[in-house]
Amino acid sequence: MNSNNNLNNISILFFAFVAIIIVINLFTTNNYGRANQEVVALFEQEDYMFNYHQLHQYIQGETDNYLFIDLRDAESFDQGHITGSMNIPYPELLERTSLRTIRRSGNIPVLYADKESKAHTARMLLLSKGLDTNIKVMGGSYQKAVQYAIEQFEPAYANYKDEKARFDYRRYMHVDQPAPKEDSPSGIIPAVREETLSGQGGC
Repeated sequence: MNSNNNLNNISILFFAFVAIIIVINLFTTNNYGRANQEVVALFEQEDYMFNYHQLHQYIQGETDNYLFIDLRDAESFDQGHITGSMNIPYPELLERTSLRTIRRSGNIPVLYADKESKAHTARMLLLSKGLDTNIKVMGGSYQKAVQYAIEQFEPAYANYKDEKARFDYRRYMHVDQPAPKEDSPSGIIPAVREETLSGQGGC
């Protein structure tokens, strides 16, 4: 009789232990909300960039449906940030409170950091977590935004992107140009001379 009771108690303890493990996994495991293929397809879309003209409109008070998320550390954020932005340091992005805040904001998230590439990575992580696909990445870094949009808007840099500047090979690579001929002015295509050649001899 005692052996049956002991066996029942062991069984109950075992199932209770398994149930506790399952509950812990539900609350601690990073479950992803989208398949990898879907995330890659969303990541390759080109309409998620947030340019400096849009930032200038926001600063001027023309739009207010954005939630700017500063991915830099707290010290950098305290030194300066886009007005109305929220500081969620990059290492804390996937914490439950951070994800809940972004989901409940009701505004379009705009990610920016000290490097544009970090904001792109953050967007991919948020998409993997199943957040709304309408997540924007601000072109360039915060420092570039200050330079070209916040201190003074520069229309020539309205669509600035770090990637575009980084891979502008003409800017970084020297290309030797052929020297112009002495008898033709620089920048002018030399005139074509016509010559008549007389053939001599025959079949």
